Formats: sequence, C-alpha cells, structure tokens
Amino acid sequence: MKKYTLALALIALMPGVASAAYDYNQTRGKYYTQRPANYKKATTTRKTGGYANVVSNNFYYYSQPNQYQTVRAGDMGPQYGNKGYADNSGYYAANKKQTKSIKKSYSSQERKFFLAHPFFQPLQGHVGSVTDFSYARNNFDFDLLNGRTLNLDTASSSYLNRTPVGAVNIGGKEETSQFAVKEDLSYGLTDTLALVLMAQYDKTKVSFKDWSIGGGSDSKSDSGLNLFGIGLQNRFVDNNDWIVMGEAFFEHQKDTANTFMGAIKAGYKIDRTTVYGVGRVAYTNIIHGDVYGAYVDDATGDWLMLSYNTDVKNIFQVEGGLGAFAVLNKYFTLNGELIYGHYDWHNQLNLKGAIGWQPADSFALNLYASTSLYDSAKDKVRRYMNYDVNPTSYPEVNGSPVFTDSKLLYTDGDYKIKNYNEWKVGVQAILYF
Repeated sequence: MKKYTLALALIALMPGVASAAYDYNQTRGKYYTQRPANYKKATTTRKTGGYANVVSNNFYYYSQPNQYQTVRAGDMGPQYGNKGYADNSGYYAANKKQTKSIKKSYSSQERKFFLAHPFFQPLQGHVGSVTDFSYARNNFDFDLLNGRTLNLDTASSSYLNRTPVGAVNIGGKEETSQFAVKEDLSYGLTDTLALVLMAQYDKTKVSFKDWSIGGGSDSKSDSGLNLFGIGLQNRFVDNNDWIVMGEAFFEHQKDTANTFMGAIKAGYKIDRTTVYGVGRVAYTNIIHGDVYGAYVDDATGDWLMLSYNTDVKNIFQVEGGLGAFAVLNKYFTLNGELIYGHYDWHNQLNLKGAIGWQPADSFALNLYASTSLYDSAKDKVRRYMNYDVNPTSYPEVNGSPVFTDSKLLYTDGDYKIKNYNEWKVGVQAILYF
C-alpha cells in the first residue's frame, strides 16, 4: 500500500485528463496530456509586387520582392509585333524600330508551421518530439477532527480492542511537489494520423508540516521512470475554417495504475488565431489496493495518510474548456486555455497560458504556466489513517490513557481541508524532422 498510495498522492497536482501535449501531470493521479500541435494545410493567394509579409491561418508567409526580367518584343510573340514605342504620352512613335521592355513578375514565399500549435502533429513519414521539463506543486491546510484507535499489538492485554479518541484538534499542512521530464515522440503514419509514444521520469515529494502542536515536518520522496504510454492522434478535419482532432491513449504508471484516455478538440480559424474547444475523459484502474491520497512513512514503520478517496478501484475524470492560439509574428505565439474538470473527488477550474518562440522551422520552445482559479476541495471532509509503531502517547477515555502496554496502534478518523491550491510551470522543447 505504501508504494501505490505515494504515487497516487499525485492525483492532487494539476488537472487535465489528457490535454494536448501528452503532458502527463501525474501529480495527483490525473492524467494531463499536452500534446504537440498539428499544423494545417492552408491555401493562400500568391502575392506580386513589393514585400508582402502576412500571417494567415496561423502560418507565417514571407513574400520576397518581385524579380524582373527584360524581354525583347519579338521574343514575346506576335501580339507585340513591331508597333513602335509607347512613351509616357500614350502614343506610339511611327516609323521607328524599337524594342519593348516587358516586366514579368514572379513571387516566392516561405511558409512556416508553428510547432507549439495545440493541433500540431507530424505529416506522413515525419517525426515530432516534445521534451517537457516541469515543476508542479499543490498544498492545503487541514484539521484532524476526530479519531478511532485500534490496538494491533498481539502481545498486549487489549489486543484488537478499539476506542474512540474523540476530538483531536490537531492542524497541519500537506504539500506535494513534483519535478518531471517527459518525452513524447510522434510519427506520422499518414498526413492525418500519428502514432505517439511517451515516457516520463519524475521525482515527487510529499510533506506534512506546520503542525499546530509543534514539531518538525514529515516527508517522503520517490523518483524514477514511472510513466509509459502509447496512443493515436487523428486530425480528421482540416480546411480553411475548421480543424478537428481526436485522440486516444493508454498510460501505465509503474506499480500504481493503468489509464485509458480519450479527447476531442475542434478549432475555428480566424486570420492569425485559432479558437478551439476541448473535451477529455479518462478511466483509471488502481493496480493495488482501494485507496489513494497523500502518504508519508519513515524508517521506523510509522506512516500517515490523508486519503482523497477510499474503497475505490476505478477512477473517472472528465473535463472541458475553451482555448485560443494566436500567432504574434514570425517568431512568437501565444496560447491560453480555461478548463473546468471533475477529478473523481473534487472539481476544479484551471487557467493555463503559454508563450512560444520558434527561431527555425524545425525547433521551438514553449514556456507555460497554469494555476487553479477555483477548487471544490475546500471544506471537504475526508478520511485519514495513522499507523504508530512504539507509540509515545496514548488515546484517552474519560481523561485516562488506554492501550498503554501496546507497541502498535492504528488510528483512523476524519480530516477537513481548509483550502486547496496548485500550480505548475514548465518549458517544452519541440523538434520536427
């Protein structure tokens, strides 16, 4: 139980069932993907004469100045004949053999696909890589409200006896933080269908601190290559006005859970901006046990868990929201999303913003940050569990301590969340080749 509860403590960090960049924010057990974006095929009108740098449908177009070619009249065909010279007056000068200069213009254009686009995926035979470095944190203050203590010491005279502890009146603070490096590789099976492989290394720390009764903090860290996944992206609509993508993924979190995710995104193109809606669903099956939450143990065998949900093997999550992606100029883009989701035991409204920099066609950096604007976790009452080896204090009944000869006590009860906050920052290095 220690192993999987620690990992699923992450279900408390950063929402997102499977958002668009396969960015699995496994802080809190939620599965947030943040995928590379899909560029679209846009049709444009050729520009002639002078410079014409424009942005249309999120593509940057650079038109070079016209190139001129001088041609003798006789080389252009019979329609020019030998009609003489047309001067500024508009009249022809008769009886003179003249050559006529004809200016024929050509145009060349450069198209630039923006890799940070939320609908990006590689074309057939090409590979996209998104390497995501992120740091996320969530925290909440809590009060232990009551408790019931069970004596688990087989050598004790009161073995398996249980007694109510009554009001506990102990407060503290829970904090979960995670540093993660996630790699998503996508390969274009066709121009509209891509295969995606993903893996994530993360280091997660869960702490209980700021106790109202004094004392230091208790913390637990875990690190490793903990996430593997595979999925498909299908951009099945892409025209001058609309772009629509469907996604399906399977993710395995080591020793913790298996998750199936599906998402659909639909965008409307307005000049240099795409406005889009997104909907995501996820089903998670817990591999071991039937409880998840924030968990800390130590070398003595003591442990404390603030559970988020108990007696549960299957977790369902759903979210939906709106976003916009805008091209500022040839090098910079902006992206924003407002997402509301139901994450099993609580609901959250989350805001995310990103700025992208793309100095070349095949490389981009995307800096992003997200935070919760509202979370229903505040004031919720959940269950806590405490396993105490060689206790130094004992529960009391009518002012008298009980189980004083016990070397092993187990207490469970209710705790109340007083507030709930979470945020995340990160940068994505995107390659396309």
